Amino acid sequence: MKLKILSDDGNLTSHSINKASFFDAKLSNSVGYIGTASKEENALNIFRAYFSDAKVILLDESNKTIVKRVEQLSVKKFGSYEAKKTVFSEQDFSFLYFTSGSTGVPVGALKTKTHIESEVEVLTKLLSSYGIKRVVVTVPFIHLYGTLLGLMYPLLNGIDIILKEHFLPHDLLEMIEPHTMVVTTPLYIKALNKLDEKKDLSSSLFVSSTAPLDAKSANDFHSKFKSDVLQIFGSTETGGIAYKRNDAELWKGFESVELSTNDAGELHVASPFVSDVLYEDGFSKIEGAIQTFDYIEQENEGFRLVGRSSKIFKIAGKRYSTLQIEEILEAVEGIEKALVFVEMSKDELRGEYLEITLESQEHFTVREIKAILRKSLSNLKFSMKLNIVEKIPTSLVGKKLRI
Repeated sequence: MKLKILSDDGNLTSHSINKASFFDAKLSNSVGYIGTASKEENALNIFRAYFSDAKVILLDESNKTIVKRVEQLSVKKFGSYEAKKTVFSEQDFSFLYFTSGSTGVPVGALKTKTHIESEVEVLTKLLSSYGIKRVVVTVPFIHLYGTLLGLMYPLLNGIDIILKEHFLPHDLLEMIEPHTMVVTTPLYIKALNKLDEKKDLSSSLFVSSTAPLDAKSANDFHSKFKSDVLQIFGSTETGGIAYKRNDAELWKGFESVELSTNDAGELHVASPFVSDVLYEDGFSKIEGAIQTFDYIEQENEGFRLVGRSSKIFKIAGKRYSTLQIEEILEAVEGIEKALVFVEMSKDELRGEYLEITLESQEHFTVREIKAILRKSLSNLKFSMKLNIVEKIPTSLVGKKLRI
């Protein structure tokens, strides 16, 4: 297979991807991190790590909390031959992905080759009818979704990958040939819907994940371009959980995934894709099963996703806890308390927005609050509703209550 990189000026760079070219015995069992670099550099490093049986931590370097944790653990950048042991050296994994988690403390999900390859095997069966001949990727590879669909699925099926560092919607539309699979996000689906031009993409497939895609946008896209949109529901810890096509209401669990609910109606997942070990302050074994905070209603052979817990803010594939955001804001002089919720809006291009309530005697603008958050999190664009109040009520145990 080949990895093809399209530059902004139209030039094409190609790399042949095979074990003979990428295996490096010195990297076997080594531990290193792969941070935010170009898509090309990240893809090549991930392939090198995979073929060399290295252990790599993939991280978003714009998330300062995660970067600080990795630095404290003395993990070197991937490719270093320095034989220094870390807390991860004795663990069995190939890739580790950090996610914020509901507590606000970044949690690392350890994935072995078996986790990755078993999920790719299921995806391969699911996608077999589309006759995919090439994969175009708009998402970063440092997240599980990008690694699985954008790199490992094409690698293990001998399918070429097409990359461009920055895709504009028109660029993406122009380069799609028959039997192309586009690995993307709801943001791109919605942006393509806004284009005046049309194109028959009936022999291609769009895969969408990282955030919800509303039924109207999915239906509009299918009507306009004649292409299926395969939506994937999952998480870093669980891997893929379920899928649905276009504007379907019900999600269907992936093959090999066992779904159930607790007494509160929250989804419990057990599958070969779920991490066996998580890393927080130390390592904890969950052995392939995890309780989520996603509320579902089971119906026939599928389920309806009622809504995700309001504790997680997820945009462009990046996840932050509302607790983490509250802690950042409450460290600002003049802010006594902060209460943050994630809300959904079909009118917002990005789907999610933050509703932030501040207990403060001072006036803050939306622009000022965004600037404060970007210093600690990343340079994200996100929508926000801001309320300034004199008092945020609390319960008897001190829990902040929504007004």
